[in-house]
Amino acid sequence: MGASKTKRISALMAVAAFVAAALFLLSRGPLNEVGVVRPLGDGSTLELRQVLFTNGFQYNHRTGNRLLRLLSPVTPAFIRNRFFPPGGGGFGFGSDGNTNLIVITVNRSSAPNWWSSLARLRIFDDRGNVYDARWGAHTLGLPGEVVHGWQIRAFPRRSETLGLRFLAQTPVGSWTNAGEFTIRNPAYADYPHWTPQPWPSTSSDGGLAVTLSEFQSGGRMLSKTGEGDEQTAARKTRLVFTFAEDGRPVNHWRVQKLTLSDATGNRWFPYLDFVNQNFDWVTNGTVEFFGALWPGEQAWKLDVECIRTGGFSADELWETPPIQLPAFGQLTDLTNHWQHDGVTAQLVALASPNTDHPGQFKWIAKWWGEDKNKVYSLALKLSPELNGRRLTVVRAVDQGGREVEIVQHGSQDNAEQAVFLKPPPESRELKLSFALQRSRFVRFLARPGFVEPNMTNTPVGK
Repeated sequence: MGASKTKRISALMAVAAFVAAALFLLSRGPLNEVGVVRPLGDGSTLELRQVLFTNGFQYNHRTGNRLLRLLSPVTPAFIRNRFFPPGGGGFGFGSDGNTNLIVITVNRSSAPNWWSSLARLRIFDDRGNVYDARWGAHTLGLPGEVVHGWQIRAFPRRSETLGLRFLAQTPVGSWTNAGEFTIRNPAYADYPHWTPQPWPSTSSDGGLAVTLSEFQSGGRMLSKTGEGDEQTAARKTRLVFTFAEDGRPVNHWRVQKLTLSDATGNRWFPYLDFVNQNFDWVTNGTVEFFGALWPGEQAWKLDVECIRTGGFSADELWETPPIQLPAFGQLTDLTNHWQHDGVTAQLVALASPNTDHPGQFKWIAKWWGEDKNKVYSLALKLSPELNGRRLTVVRAVDQGGREVEIVQHGSQDNAEQAVFLKPPPESRELKLSFALQRSRFVRFLARPGFVEPNMTNTPVGK
């Protein structure tokens, strides 16, 4: 290599280093610890890699320290390819029309057979409010490092800074505070306050009256999900609604969807499970979900969608003809369809356990839970738009009239849906009963009662 070429390369690298160093210093400060690396108690380190306030995001990971990552884009390709670490994969965050604070962390260790134990994220502000923001994250595992993508769907917005507290799970299932960072609050502003209505309160849609009879935040999660001391135990929010038709109490209704919003612009909904009561779940009018709301907000708007679970008329029900269960490793294409109230419900295919559907249903109709060797997946499609209507599975039986367990009805907000079923071992075929109905919608403006006293709402110093 000639002397002149060497000088040019050296000059280019000097300029790149200067630009990268300037960017690095400008992004740092007492209110923003993005790029900071902290040692953790297990001997690993935790880097706060990136923070974004956005809706939908694709993260592409590059190994190496921050200076190398800043230098890489402004370095000539022939130098970058030879001296800079390669990329390491990535993951994406979908856009659901609501707010998202995205936090990327990198947990590193040189210990053999190591894996990150980070599994929860709490957010606290400078007013003493704490919010259980996330359980679990997008994960990318590389040799000696684990990248986490934390999607936060709601957070306090009235303080200038936010604290990020990462919790690690111990081998016995309890929790420990692993590390904390401080960031600028990307949504900080002077917001109005809403005035809550006292509860119990009642709201009606048509002949259905819905009463908010209980609203509590800060209690421990159920069973093992709520283990830990007062400082680290996972917290929940609980609501109880009761139903009446024409003035008479009824119990064949349930909450289908609960959307929460506040005066600062947060708006999100928990993904509710209608079968199991171990995380975010619904049974009739009782709703529990992960995360204690923060006391700094005076009122929360609750938009509640309700549907019937019984009392259907004959024209609201569709019973399919018998459907043969496919052999293991097989998928059966279906043509059954039903038209009702301007909506067409079409069964697309039934797949045996651990068998993928093709095309768009590969992920929609894939079962990720327990008993993977026993759960069949039914792909179905609705058209046109639902427009306030819901298709639900009322019952499933096999050729002998035995009940087939409905494990889950997934993607119910979308046109492409999936029903996951676990038939008895002796089942050879099944019949399903579906109901199509118009939902009822009610709204409340309320403040929860907060579980006191506990240490959940007191930030712990670094």
